[in-house]
Amino acid sequence: TRMSAAKPAIKFRYVRTGLEIVGEHKQASEARKVYDYYNDLVTEIKLETSLDGNDVVGHTEPFGVFVQLRHTREIERESGGFGRYLQNQQNGNAFYYNYGRPIANYRDKFEETVRQSLDEQFEILSVTFQHEDVNSRALADAYGWRMTPYAYLLLQARGPEVDTLPGLQLNLDFLDTSGYVIIPVESAAVPLDASAQRGAARPLEKLSVTQTLDERQADEGKLILEVKAIGRGLLPPLDDLVDLAPPGFEIVSSRDRGLSVSEF
Repeated sequence: TRMSAAKPAIKFRYVRTGLEIVGEHKQASEARKVYDYYNDLVTEIKLETSLDGNDVVGHTEPFGVFVQLRHTREIERESGGFGRYLQNQQNGNAFYYNYGRPIANYRDKFEETVRQSLDEQFEILSVTFQHEDVNSRALADAYGWRMTPYAYLLLQARGPEVDTLPGLQLNLDFLDTSGYVIIPVESAAVPLDASAQRGAARPLEKLSVTQTLDERQADEGKLILEVKAIGRGLLPPLDDLVDLAPPGFEIVSSRDRGLSVSEF
């Protein structure tokens, strides 16, 4: 009877620790049903992280991490899908319906969690989210289970001593008999090797290099060359892609904007 007064974020711990006190008392039967429901939710949805490519990442170059939800078909249907966790519902003028829950900036909350968990050991270069209209995909190795891609992290280890990507947490909310409850799901830690300066080459497909020559200062003996490389995957440093030593010219200065993820 007091569940509705508890904040959604503590309901799971509230009923769990309460049942540790009262045990199998018959008057706690309704609370036990709620707790069993929470446990079912936890077993039907998982947060997973995986490295984009080899686990030898080095500590002088960025590498990528996939974040995805692994879940049953039933939990996806019951929750109304996971697209809302790719929204910042409190920003902008768009109208969002949140299935009876208060609207929230889910993307900002997850990015804040990522920075709290990883900032000590990793430089967080970017967090790129999937589109909010993403569809889940069936898993060939697990009947009845599906995968929803969520985010892509671009990271760089802060030193050669880093050997683990810590687990991440995503707070999911579900309706229950007392309103709604927030259930945190956590990913397992992922081992990696940052001891070398440079890591193994990252997966890369459909590489395209465009060179644009600016001759407006040619009368002063200067040429400006812009080199842009794009591809599906993470690109290596520019020096590994092109030979920047044109015969007859001296490179006076260069500026590299670095690697950026434009779309996940």
